[in-house]
Amino acid sequence: MRFLITNILLFIFSGVFSQTTAQYLSAEQAVAIALENNYSIRLSQMNENILENNVTLGNAGFLPEVEGSANRNNSITNTRQEYLSGQENTRDNAKASSLNAGVGMDWTLFDGFQMFTGYDILKKNLEAGKLQTRLEVENTIGNVLSLYYNIVELKQKVKMLEASVSLGRARSNIADEKLAIGAGSRLELLQARVDMNSDISDLLNLNDMITEATVRMNLLLARNADEEFDVEDTIILMPPADFTTLKSQMEKNNVNLLLSQSDLELANLNLKLIKGRRYPEIGVNLGYNYNQQESESGFVKYGRSDGFNYGLTATVPIFDGFNKNREIKNARIGFEVAALQHESYMADLQAELHATYIVYNNKLKTVELERENMQTAFTNFDIANERFRLGELSGIEIREAQQNLLAAQDRLINLVYQARLLEIELLQLSGGILPD
Repeated sequence: MRFLITNILLFIFSGVFSQTTAQYLSAEQAVAIALENNYSIRLSQMNENILENNVTLGNAGFLPEVEGSANRNNSITNTRQEYLSGQENTRDNAKASSLNAGVGMDWTLFDGFQMFTGYDILKKNLEAGKLQTRLEVENTIGNVLSLYYNIVELKQKVKMLEASVSLGRARSNIADEKLAIGAGSRLELLQARVDMNSDISDLLNLNDMITEATVRMNLLLARNADEEFDVEDTIILMPPADFTTLKSQMEKNNVNLLLSQSDLELANLNLKLIKGRRYPEIGVNLGYNYNQQESESGFVKYGRSDGFNYGLTATVPIFDGFNKNREIKNARIGFEVAALQHESYMADLQAELHATYIVYNNKLKTVELERENMQTAFTNFDIANERFRLGELSGIEIREAQQNLLAAQDRLINLVYQARLLEIELLQLSGGILPD
């Protein structure tokens, strides 16, 4: 009996899961699939493509606008004309037609450097769009990893409870054998079955939680919700991170901080754009027009004209009710607001990184403590189990030792998972969660 129990427990502590027919999925593979298929990432990439298409000289106003037009009119009229000389001119069903066609070009040569600033704004919007895509990618990776290791955590608990159910079944068999030879009691047998059924109930609940987490994972990966997969059997924590290094990386790579910096630069460009409206606007125009008329009545039977036209236009802002001054003042305030928000966000990130790092370090220490506690609980249960086999311990007492071991295992599994979540959070804060 002791040999059976020891083997079951060693099976759990070794972290080896039984082989299943489900396809194995590593954390790296899950991230790779999400980066390729996730709907939110693909939508963000499409928005980025729109912003990239917008970065053109024409959209910024550098290039001329050329338009062509054509117009053809026909008419049939009845005409009666009397002149002072007494002459009369009468025409029935007289046909007339006219054709007008032309091509024109308008080209702004100078607009107070607004076209240059506008082009810079378009490029800056594209940079912000790329950062938004990166933010979506980082958030998706964080969600995938968190959910992936949640499934690992749940499956570890399943293995823990499967071992507990096996032990409970062995205990129930012993109680049944004792009752059969008159050395036990029915109460002890019923208590063993109650404890075993309690573990089975917990096991079924865990399996439900795994099913739900698996469905959510498949949705993140944009796969069929019922697709089955197996995961890693244990959570391996990273080497302890250095706070100074994390802080330096955060200040350079944190995507939200970079977006805040982009907002600051856009506010400055907006100020330059409004200032440009104070300058005169100079442009040239060039065109060609063709006109042809035919009429069976009237003074002109046939006429045609064509030619070029060209010119130079200049528009000088003189007075607009001080509106430009107001807009410039508001743009300056907007720039100051963006600068203050950037500074505030930097302070918030530094505080969040500091607090997360402290919790992370404390969690690592607690993990080591709980590893020792689990080994102690395992030794205690092994001794209690031997005494139970010799009849020196009651079923209630062996159950208490078993529950102490389960509690120790459960605490350790939870702490390792929580430490892994903190690692993921630190990676996101420092901008280091993207795969190489």
